[in-house]
Amino acid sequence: MHFFFDLLNDAPLGTKFWTLLQMAFTIWMAVDAYQRRVEFFWYWVIVLFQPIGPWIYFFAVKMPTIRWRGFQSGPAWQRKLSVDELRYRVERTPTVANRLALAERLMDKDEHAEAIPYLEAILAIESDYGIALHSLAECRLATGAAEEAVAPLDKLIRRDYRWSNYRAWRTLIRVHEARGQPADALQTCREFEKRLPTLENKCLLANHLVANGNASEAGALLDRALEDLHYAPFRERLRHYRWAREARRIRARLDKMVGSQLDGR
Repeated sequence: MHFFFDLLNDAPLGTKFWTLLQMAFTIWMAVDAYQRRVEFFWYWVIVLFQPIGPWIYFFAVKMPTIRWRGFQSGPAWQRKLSVDELRYRVERTPTVANRLALAERLMDKDEHAEAIPYLEAILAIESDYGIALHSLAECRLATGAAEEAVAPLDKLIRRDYRWSNYRAWRTLIRVHEARGQPADALQTCREFEKRLPTLENKCLLANHLVANGNASEAGALLDRALEDLHYAPFRERLRHYRWAREARRIRARLDKMVGSQLDGR
């Protein structure tokens, strides 16, 4: 730290403080970018475009994924209880909260089959409990019972189709894929994209359209999406850069497929 103060030897103390704070923030954003495996251009934005580069990354990439502590249960410093401790709590006080905590801990340890009875017990008491319905579907999917995962997800989506930022839709698509039902996965993608027409969801729908032999529809969908993004505000284009890149990759693959078909003739 003394080295950096020497670099700013003639600057006021306040300037030194804010410079070091900016440097720490830059390092934090660079580490976050590395952990997310973001596109390489973000490193140039963070490092070269000082001092606003790290802030651009923060608002465009980091901030939308922050889970604010005020909306989470329990304090940040609360340690995770062991499975044995959670089992003890359930045996002594079999409340919904204790059963859910044990089920989630078992899921964290990839012991999905053991978590299922606790989730079913919760739903016997509160049949519409969103997190229990979703967790039960995830457990059934993880244990190879994909068919049995459909019902809790359908129920959850009917009750609240926006639950947990549309999380149930994404899981339902994976369930249909695991069931070997691409047509059902495609239909769910269509409904999901209508509910939430983001570029990410358009890419998801395009991939499923291609898988179901609807390449021309997928191409038209991506062309419209990329045109809309082209005329969107700069901040919007920056925020969706990753999915714009993915949309162009899918589009290029479609063009290659068409070229191969023409060559085959």
